[in-house]
Amino acid sequence: MSKANPIKDFLLFYKKAEKLKSTLRHSWLSEANRQESTAEHSWMLGLLAIVLFDHIKTKVNKEKVLKIVLVHDLAEAITGDIPSHEISKRQDNKKVAEKKALIKITSSLNKKTANEIFSLWEEYGECKTPEARFANSLDKIEALLQHNLADIKTWDQGDYNVGPYYKDYYFDFDIFMRSFKDFVDIDTMKKILVARQEKRIDPKHLQRYKSGKK
Repeated sequence: MSKANPIKDFLLFYKKAEKLKSTLRHSWLSEANRQESTAEHSWMLGLLAIVLFDHIKTKVNKEKVLKIVLVHDLAEAITGDIPSHEISKRQDNKKVAEKKALIKITSSLNKKTANEIFSLWEEYGECKTPEARFANSLDKIEALLQHNLADIKTWDQGDYNVGPYYKDYYFDFDIFMRSFKDFVDIDTMKKILVARQEKRIDPKHLQRYKSGKK
C-alpha cells in the first residue's frame, strides 16, 4: 500500500473486488431471468446470519461471522464460481487458485487489513471455530434455499446428484441449524417429487425422506 495516496490504493482494491458483482454462480434466481452473482450470495449470508443469531445455541462472535461471510468467496472475483458438485481439474486446484487470487485482490491494501481478510478466508476454509462452522452452514443452506426458490428446470444433473441432504455434516454443530437443515431438506424433496424428478436423485435420499429420518 502506498503511503503517499492510500485512497488510490483503496480504489484499486475496490476495482478488483467489484468484479464479484458480475461473477455468476451456478444457482438461478427465483425470477428465472438470470443466475445469482457471488456478491448477492455473500450478501444473503450476512442477512441470514443477522436473523439467525438469536436462534442458534452456539455462542459466536457476531462481527466475526459477518466478516467471514463477506470475504469467504472474495477470490471468485478472479477465479469465478466452481459448483461444489463439479468434478474437474479446476475443482482440484480450487484452494491454490483462490489463495493466489485473494493475495492479488488485497495487494493494494495495508498489510494489517490484507492479513485480516486472508485470515478470515482461511478460518472459513478450515471450519474449526464456532464462527467458521456457522458461516459454512449458512453457505450450504443458502445454496439449497436458492435452488428451492428457482425453477426446477434450471437444475442440472449435478444438482440432483448432490441431493437434498447436501453436506449434512456441516449442521451438526448446533441444534437449531440442524433443525433448520432438516426442514429445508423436506422442502427440497417435496419440490423434486412435485416435479416428478425423483428418478434423478440417489435412491437413498428418497428412502430417507419416506422413512421420516432426518
